[in-house]
Amino acid sequence: MDLFRLRPCRRCFPAPTMHRSSSNSPSRQRFVRKSHSRRAGLPALLLAAMLSLPTAGAQSPAKPARETAELPLQQLLGGLLQRSGINPAPVLGHTGTSGAAAGVAAKSLPASAQASGIIVRFSDPAVQQLAAADQAPPSALLADIAAALATPLHYARAMSGGMHVLGFESNLPLERALALAQQLQQLPGIELAEPDVIAHPQMVSHDPGYAAQWSLRSPAAGYAGAINAESAWDYTTGENDVVVAVVDSGILPHPDLRGRLLPGYDFVSDPRYSNDGNGRDADASDPGDYAAAGECGAGKPATASSWHGTHVAGIIGADGSNLYGVAGVAWKTSILPVRVLGKCGASSSDIADGIKWAAGLPVPGVPLNPYPARIINVSLGGLSATGCSLVYREAIKAATIEGALIVVAAGNAQVDVATYSPANCDGVLTVMATDRDGKLASYSNYQFSGRIAAPGGDIDRHGSAGGILSTVSNGTQGPSSYETRVKQGTSMAAPHVSGVAALALAMHPGLSSAELSTLLQMTSAPFPYSYECTIQQICGSGIVDALESVSGAALLSNYQLVYEFYNVDLRHYFRTGSALEAKLVNKGEAGPGWQDTQDYFYAWSEPSSELYPVCRFYGTPGIGPNSHFYTASPAECELVKRDPGWTYEGIVFYAKLPNAGRCPAGAVPIYRAYNMRWMYNDSNHRYTANRTLYEQLVAQGWAAEGVALCVAAG
Repeated sequence: MDLFRLRPCRRCFPAPTMHRSSSNSPSRQRFVRKSHSRRAGLPALLLAAMLSLPTAGAQSPAKPARETAELPLQQLLGGLLQRSGINPAPVLGHTGTSGAAAGVAAKSLPASAQASGIIVRFSDPAVQQLAAADQAPPSALLADIAAALATPLHYARAMSGGMHVLGFESNLPLERALALAQQLQQLPGIELAEPDVIAHPQMVSHDPGYAAQWSLRSPAAGYAGAINAESAWDYTTGENDVVVAVVDSGILPHPDLRGRLLPGYDFVSDPRYSNDGNGRDADASDPGDYAAAGECGAGKPATASSWHGTHVAGIIGADGSNLYGVAGVAWKTSILPVRVLGKCGASSSDIADGIKWAAGLPVPGVPLNPYPARIINVSLGGLSATGCSLVYREAIKAATIEGALIVVAAGNAQVDVATYSPANCDGVLTVMATDRDGKLASYSNYQFSGRIAAPGGDIDRHGSAGGILSTVSNGTQGPSSYETRVKQGTSMAAPHVSGVAALALAMHPGLSSAELSTLLQMTSAPFPYSYECTIQQICGSGIVDALESVSGAALLSNYQLVYEFYNVDLRHYFRTGSALEAKLVNKGEAGPGWQDTQDYFYAWSEPSSELYPVCRFYGTPGIGPNSHFYTASPAECELVKRDPGWTYEGIVFYAKLPNAGRCPAGAVPIYRAYNMRWMYNDSNHRYTANRTLYEQLVAQGWAAEGVALCVAAG
């Protein structure tokens, strides 16, 4: 197929008449059970998945493109899940930080909030290209900045996004750094200036102690805050080809993780805080984040190494079948260490570069990651004076387009997530922490437009038995022998969600990041009664549920999300059922002007006796129209194949056929309109499940071509 051959139309193919035909293709069940079952829930669910779906009503007209596509997916996913026996939870909107919240945060930043420098992007494209080549900007520009600011700055390094990092001689309070960045932003030739904010692990450490792994069990076992992982393991314990990146302090080769740790990278750029004697390098193991008294600021006490990244990695994927240590959520998942956290915290510039690299994107001076992650766990965060920074927004958007789900800890300050980054960024799955009773943990941040909750433990309420047990070293400074230890924090909650996401991808690797995020939220378990979670509703859609998420992923493997794009320059619409093709369009590789309309529908991904392949054609360059054409009619497909004006691009999904303009019971009609612009070499068809939108097109002069095919949900 060739999506990108966009040329003027010379002749236009008239819409053929639909014909019904038959097929005897067998139905195929793709859900494979991984181990001996103790339950019958999923096979019954799969049987229901083979049934037809109720007809969807008319939807509102297509909305402008947004950074994420989760909201339009709610209705589609909700219908599929509910029809198959899963009661979908409501997914609350996620709007990032409001202006009011940002203002409050800016006025009340504690002295502990610090920045290590300023991130700058110069307006000159040539200087941005220097950053991409890992080179410094011209010395004259740096001299202009030095002359404009009273605070000494030194050139630190280039970073992704065409930006450069300028460092302070020592960390400054965030309020002071914000003022300097705002002053710098006013200079000519400066496109962006933001503080390089220091983030910290989102967990609360406690001494080792005995604790059962209650978080992996089920509410039926008496743990209302658990994720129901035991039930999901009957069907999958993960797959090695699903990669989860842990953007954290690095990971040690703990025996419970050996054999599944991929070669990662150390992104701690400042040797003063790296604890390994240098800056960035290819060793992503954790040397320890210990610090001497006063080393992280006047009056700061000495701290021992936390082994934070190793603890997070163990929650995600400690081996549960080796008769040693503890079990993680997804035993067979591959884990990619991305070290960004040294002693005294992690800079936002290092975190942003780490996120991009984890997703397979280029970072100046660093080799490309050969193991792009589908899930990126960020159990780090810090106070945000002005909402989600542009540096984080760009990194998150780029990684999401690459297909990565970014899971972020909400923070442990008992405040609204709106004041914490990157948890307050659009496009991430923010995770609040619950205790073993399913209540909001005593330390957890919260969110009125929250995403999801997961076990983070609460030792303050329940003692060590209420903590989260996972993998660590027992060294107080450098690594020593290995053990397990209980900790608590939203840092522990986020990897539970990342692990469940890995189980879901093991069942259905084709899920997009938006589908995966929405699925996790819609299959989450309801909270037990509590003031915060059920009355105030500040804990998210529910507690992540491994069995329901795996069930939903298995169900969705029978269906295929069909995207629609609109080109504002060509005024053309385009449909694809390929997540990879959609990714390329979103990245701009189909040329400029393409926008995701979010007018989606679900078709089927496999043939059956009632399902027919949908043929896609593109106007033959130099002969046919600059347009794509789709048909589920075998007769029409063969007819178009014989026309030299059209090039056959293959089967894109499966659908049912209408009969006299009506779809079979349970199928949703897809209407086809034709813009009637063949005489202007501007021919185009549009396909939509939205009856109102179809009627609007007809009112604007498009030809009404009726019901072209019938799909699962729209």
